[in-house]
Amino acid sequence: MKLRVFIIDDNRDYRSLLSHHITTHWPDAEVRDYDPIESGRLPEHFAGAGSNLVVLGHPAGGADALDWLRQFRRVPRFPPVVFVGSGEERQIVTAMQAGAADYISRSRLSHRHLIDIIEPLIDREQTPVASGRFFVDQVELAGELPKLKGYEFQRRISMNEMSAVYLAAEAAGGRMVVLKVLRQVPDDHGGEAVFDRFLQEYELIAKIDHPNIVKIHDLGIADDHAYIAMEYCSKGSLKLHISRGLDAQHAFGLMRQLAGALGELHGAGITHRDLKPTNIMFREDDQLVLIDFGLAKQAQLRAEITGTGEIFGTPYYMSPEQGHGSEVDARGDIYSLGVIFYEMLTGQKPYEGKTAMSVIIQHRQSPVPQLPDELAMYQPGIDRMMAKQPAARFQSVEELLAWAPGVGANCV
Repeated sequence: MKLRVFIIDDNRDYRSLLSHHITTHWPDAEVRDYDPIESGRLPEHFAGAGSNLVVLGHPAGGADALDWLRQFRRVPRFPPVVFVGSGEERQIVTAMQAGAADYISRSRLSHRHLIDIIEPLIDREQTPVASGRFFVDQVELAGELPKLKGYEFQRRISMNEMSAVYLAAEAAGGRMVVLKVLRQVPDDHGGEAVFDRFLQEYELIAKIDHPNIVKIHDLGIADDHAYIAMEYCSKGSLKLHISRGLDAQHAFGLMRQLAGALGELHGAGITHRDLKPTNIMFREDDQLVLIDFGLAKQAQLRAEITGTGEIFGTPYYMSPEQGHGSEVDARGDIYSLGVIFYEMLTGQKPYEGKTAMSVIIQHRQSPVPQLPDELAMYQPGIDRMMAKQPAARFQSVEELLAWAPGVGANCV
């Protein structure tokens, strides 16, 4: 099947650059470009112009290209969309949640990176066999939800490059669960390591029995698609609760609950490595629950699974050592907990920036943030949790839990 690519971008030179990369690798490819500034917004019924791949640049027509992406995703059987943007973390997450098949940072475009993104997408289009990406992406492009025996899908909650998360009901009994479905299978491009990491996530959680750690109901593999069924937490995420405001005493109590959950993980030789408010949920009874162990790592796992020096996680909550690709241990989770505690107390993230790298640099170089005077009693704990050097932090969750506001920074 001949490769047909439709490129949408405000910048003529950038459209030409993308076309050059594509036709250099696929000389027979048919590449058409569209200037949204000159030609305006594409109509609602635009279905991809017979292409098997669309590259969408931001901005589009001087406006937010995410609106274009959402429009395209409403069209049945629309081809995969590769979103080209600023590289800012929030935009990456939003684009993937809106249905982008992949994301390219405009300033970091390289020939090899572009080809590595496109190849698995066009392979999927040319070979319509069962695969994780076909299972999730193509079914949803047709305006439907995936199907798994024993579950009735209700709606999609989120999606990233590794998996899609759905709210579903068990066919027997109707209990609501959260289904996390892998988007790739072992024989996909790069799928083996992703598949292994996904299965490890279940194996790690299954060993833990703690009131503040999510309960796993089932692990399944159906038609080569791995999935995890976990409890549904109906009261939303900690991010939502922070946005509504938390009093200091409540924030302190939630921090201690989280510390207890981390202590259970650390005792099992597990570091979470992706602690953030959206990975912390609340049950119907308002009990806090730590979820999503996609980046968790047992001490005995080796670099062949994750790649030596590879950076995973969310820059806003990432320890200085993790942000720079260094070895991460339990003290990295304690740092992330400190960032979350600061945000619970103040409603603000301690470090913000226009790019992910600018935030990572602040974690390494900027002073530990200072709380307002009325919250000063918690400052010693923030200082110890968010110390730049791991050796200056609380060395364990047990040491953190021994600290109480008002007793000073040292509690060893």
